[in-house]
Amino acid sequence: MQALIELPEAHSKKQQLIMNCSMIPGLEELWVSCGTKFGKTLSGTGSYCSLFPRLNSGIIRHIAPIYSQSVIGMRYAQKMLPGKPHTESRMSGKPTITWKDRRKESIIEYWHGQDPEALEGEGTMFNLLDEASKMKRQVYASTVTTVTRTRGLIVPMSTPRGKNWFYNGCMQAKAEMEWCLKKGINPTKIFITAPTSANKFIDKQVIENNKRNLPDRLFRQYFEAEFVDDGEVFPFFKDAIFGPPLLFEFDSQVWFMEKAEDMDRIVIGADWGQQNDFSVFTAWSAQSRMMVGFMRFRGIDYISAIKNLVWFSGNFADVIDVKHDKTGLGNVMDDHLAYTDLRYEGVTFTNKNKSAMVNSLMLAFQRHDIKIPNWPKMIEELDSFEVQTNEIGTMKYNASKGMHDDIVCSMFLGWFAVEEYAPSQMEVVTLDELAAMDFDRKDFGPATEDFEKWKAIN
Repeated sequence: MQALIELPEAHSKKQQLIMNCSMIPGLEELWVSCGTKFGKTLSGTGSYCSLFPRLNSGIIRHIAPIYSQSVIGMRYAQKMLPGKPHTESRMSGKPTITWKDRRKESIIEYWHGQDPEALEGEGTMFNLLDEASKMKRQVYASTVTTVTRTRGLIVPMSTPRGKNWFYNGCMQAKAEMEWCLKKGINPTKIFITAPTSANKFIDKQVIENNKRNLPDRLFRQYFEAEFVDDGEVFPFFKDAIFGPPLLFEFDSQVWFMEKAEDMDRIVIGADWGQQNDFSVFTAWSAQSRMMVGFMRFRGIDYISAIKNLVWFSGNFADVIDVKHDKTGLGNVMDDHLAYTDLRYEGVTFTNKNKSAMVNSLMLAFQRHDIKIPNWPKMIEELDSFEVQTNEIGTMKYNASKGMHDDIVCSMFLGWFAVEEYAPSQMEVVTLDELAAMDFDRKDFGPATEDFEKWKAIN
């Protein structure tokens, strides 16, 4: 029966190790930190497909952050496994693949990790935690309860997202592995790093291009599978939050800072929702570099959405510019906005200019040059925003699968306008002016003595 399994040819020794991990004696956990496009889902699927026909009976689980992601593994498995009469796939209800013969009935179940407690209970023989770092630690904890009796294998695989529970698990596995190797015994836990470059099918030039274009910490995380201190696209954004949480009962949400009607030099970023997406407006003070209002809604036509923008803008004393996303809409929105009194500029996103705007907002948070309200939906989107790659490895900034990024898009459009209209924060001071200033030594760091020498000479 095993000859009926058609695993893909491994692109590297690391991928081969992953796909053969169920054959390693005594192995209980394999932790894999993966670079983007290493092929983690394909590798993990291969690892349990090689085990599937060898089970007398038992349960295998493929767990991902959302169902649609785990079902990608199901499609891979259907290509690797024989079809009827050996296996039977079911998509309705909980997706499953069942191996049937007269002696046994083994099953592969495809789960999401949004309800960790639902994973507890039934004994399992193999658990793939696909994109583990995007799931709660409780997913891993619940999975452990299913292998206590069976001694089944757990394989958490993921691109890193900072130093969270997945990092801790990898480091614990690494420490145990190194200790066992020194003692000359088989480890029960193994940790490996699988960078993008290990996949020979990814063009090395693509990797080099991303190394030049991505911030260093994100390149090391996404392509070299390295754990960095802050794995978020927007580090330090939590330092920019002010005020108590802004809680709303409904999806449609609007907020203005106190005395908004007196504020001038306001700029707005507008992201128009398509299909089930939200339309979002964020208003910013070009003077204080602070978000001073927002509006979020969906389910209405574009004409009504523009009327909402006019009303939203009317809550401020003076709006000097609206930057709006017209990608995919052509000049339709510009044509409709022409009938209003708003000053506006349509922006068509390309991978290049979108990356530049994201990087600008990223830098603003890093410099502590920005203030944003305590809006839970916004915080959720900033948390889940990430670097994604297409089939050939080119990077793009987008929301995680199953999440929205409408607020973030509105934010970097608004910040793009802030940078255009904000007063310069740099002041040019001559050396003579510096010498004439009355400085207190406590205002200086270790370079104080050098400055005093320069001042005495001049």
